[in-house]
Amino acid sequence: MIHQISVRLLNIIIGVLLFFTTLASNATASSLNDKDFQIQAIVLSNLGPGLGFSYKFTDNFWFNLEAQSLSGDMSENSDDGLTREESGFDSQTTFLNLRYYLPAAINGLFAQIGVVNRNWEAKKEIYSKQNGQRKAVYRVEYPASGYNLGVGKSWIFSSGLTTSVSFVRLITDEPTINYELGNDWECNSACQADFESDVNKYSPKNVLFLNFGYSF
Repeated sequence: MIHQISVRLLNIIIGVLLFFTTLASNATASSLNDKDFQIQAIVLSNLGPGLGFSYKFTDNFWFNLEAQSLSGDMSENSDDGLTREESGFDSQTTFLNLRYYLPAAINGLFAQIGVVNRNWEAKKEIYSKQNGQRKAVYRVEYPASGYNLGVGKSWIFSSGLTTSVSFVRLITDEPTINYELGNDWECNSACQADFESDVNKYSPKNVLFLNFGYSF
């Protein structure tokens, strides 16, 4: 499912890229060199919505700060009907980057490098349906910090409206998983592999962004 969402996001971003390339050819575009600030909303990303703010340091270098969040939960019953599972994830992610915009001949293309701060957590709790007793907890501990590398394209128009698409790679240590098991509960290697597969779905290393905003 996450793979399908990523493919859908990529298709949408490619469509937006083509749309704005066509639009820019028929509209009067404004140079980033005429602006000092940029604020954008993250409207589509596999790490959730958020906000971004950029400041021009030089004609080609901008400082960029982005923050986004995503959370969700799911509950299901086991096949034998004796237990109930409650799984949840919650993530807040902050990026602080230095962006380099290529010369005006290829206006709007940029590369970025910076740090990422993650406040992520995910866990699964297993309860007995008979007496409500908790039988096990699987907890995921994510490293709080790391690095990111990315590339993207920005469009800015004479009205000040702006949009951008970007692809960012997270470079962080792998999460650790703790299995807290009750005396009458077992999680063998197949069980652990199944849970870790679910964890990977909500721990993307590649992040896609579609942003809209205003430059001034």
